[in-house]
Amino acid sequence: MRARHLSLLLALALLAGSCAYYNTFYLARKYYFKATSGEPYLVDRPAGAGGADLAKSIDLSKKVLANYPKSKWVDDAYLLWARALLGRDDPRETVDMLQDFEIRFPASDLDDEVLFFLGVGYRQSHRAAEAEASFARFLERAPKNRLAPYAWLERARALATLDRDSAAAYCAGQVLDRFPKSTLQTLARNARAEALLGAGRHEEARADFQALGLMARDDEERFGFLLREVDCIEGAREFDRALEVLRHELALQRPPEVAAGAAPEAYKPTPGGDRYGRVLLRVGTVHLLAGRQAEALEAYREVARLYPKSALSAEAQYRIGYALETVGEDFEGARVEYARVGEQYAGSPFAPQAQSRMTNLDRMTEFRKAGGDTLQRRAEADFLLAEIFLFQQNKPERALEEYRKVADQFAGTAWAAKALTAQAWVLSRRLGRQAAADSLLWTVVREYPATESQLAARDYLEGAGIAVPESLIRAPVAPPPAAVDTTTLTQPPSGPTPLGGFTLTDSAAARAASPAPKPPPVRRRATRRPVSEIRAPWHPHYAGTTPEPGLAGDSPYTPDADSAVVDTARRSTPRDTLRGDARRDSLRERTR
Repeated sequence: MRARHLSLLLALALLAGSCAYYNTFYLARKYYFKATSGEPYLVDRPAGAGGADLAKSIDLSKKVLANYPKSKWVDDAYLLWARALLGRDDPRETVDMLQDFEIRFPASDLDDEVLFFLGVGYRQSHRAAEAEASFARFLERAPKNRLAPYAWLERARALATLDRDSAAAYCAGQVLDRFPKSTLQTLARNARAEALLGAGRHEEARADFQALGLMARDDEERFGFLLREVDCIEGAREFDRALEVLRHELALQRPPEVAAGAAPEAYKPTPGGDRYGRVLLRVGTVHLLAGRQAEALEAYREVARLYPKSALSAEAQYRIGYALETVGEDFEGARVEYARVGEQYAGSPFAPQAQSRMTNLDRMTEFRKAGGDTLQRRAEADFLLAEIFLFQQNKPERALEEYRKVADQFAGTAWAAKALTAQAWVLSRRLGRQAAADSLLWTVVREYPATESQLAARDYLEGAGIAVPESLIRAPVAPPPAAVDTTTLTQPPSGPTPLGGFTLTDSAAARAASPAPKPPPVRRRATRRPVSEIRAPWHPHYAGTTPEPGLAGDSPYTPDADSAVVDTARRSTPRDTLRGDARRDSLRERTR
């Protein structure tokens, strides 16, 4: 009898302990899903939402790990802790915790979920390539898991970050096609629409934005999707069609009332009261894209009149200057209009942009006024004008024309070599005329030895898989060291001198005492690699990679991580490329 009592008490004790750790884990899950509104994680809510509940979930998960380390819920509690850190805006810590999950819990059956949340942590930590790889593995291992629609959406987001828009559209479409009852339908359609627009598939993107507009929760959301629809029509360069959509929306909005004859007062924002001005700004932009400067200026000036001293009037004032600069090529008039942006609304984000464009125009004017002084100043002024056309006004043809003028005017000099290299860059990167670009690069290699541009042209050609004979390449000659300035010798007031009655001033003495300058370093060439092994950051035409299996409709060019970094660096600092520093971007092992 006593044995039976003891066994019963032992069973009750074990049951009580089991209930204790289960209740602790149950409460941790309860607080977590309260914070995420029942979703596996905060899919479309700002990080930090539900912070108090997430903090309680983390504390209770830690309690399970500390007090019940041998319970069967310990791996679940550990994963829940890592998931809660995503909501607390600490994805790096989530990654650190989940990277060694298999080592900590080798017998766990949560490996698939761990792989998914590891991918979410990667993406939120801005490690898009690793995130995409994690989601691809998860979908391969568990295509029917309850987290599968979330994985397709997150994979689409990661691919969009990597500028693989066609693949991103495909992944977002999988959510729409495979999971029609999923709560992610709206988010997936929005992701697909943005990806299609980025891929240049304007009609398909517009259809998605139209559908989103019909599903909008309020009028402001509908208005936002309408403007994205106009972006699609503009991208297709159907400007009259875009104007038709905008004018229809303009008729639905009410303009603000402005007293006639009275001094304009600062516009006081009201809910939805700026929509008329926002539509009118888009009308002006469509006219500007179509090359109709007068109509664009009329729309912008009307916005500035209706919304004085406001963010809208500052934007309109900026766009007036932009229209004069880009379409009218009236640089002085544009400078005057840019100066008025800050007067309209100093806190506008367009104020620093206007100041930057004014600075460039001032530099160009300064170089032109002093252009007769030296060859370098004249060349710099002409290069600056070409770069304004290329990078600020997005007119590659006009930039090409200016670079040709520099090459003709300074033929036989290093400036001509630089201009020819710049022409090749524009032809390849902006106009897609690769054969013409290669021809110019060969001209620089053969006719401009011992220049930085020759080295850049060689690296571009070899980066594209074209072998350049070593005999054609000559390293640039370093400038000679400065001679000692003997004009600084002065007669001492009195006393003996070590140099026949003369003494050196401090600066001359320092130069005389300094060691001889070191000769320039010898440029060493690494062993030439086979052409098949050279990666091609110069142009996608030479990169023969294929789309990832399973991503139908992806672009035939999928850049690897290094070439993507190179391409981003070139877009952000294009003038380095034009100065011949592009050799540092390609084939770094050889030039090092």
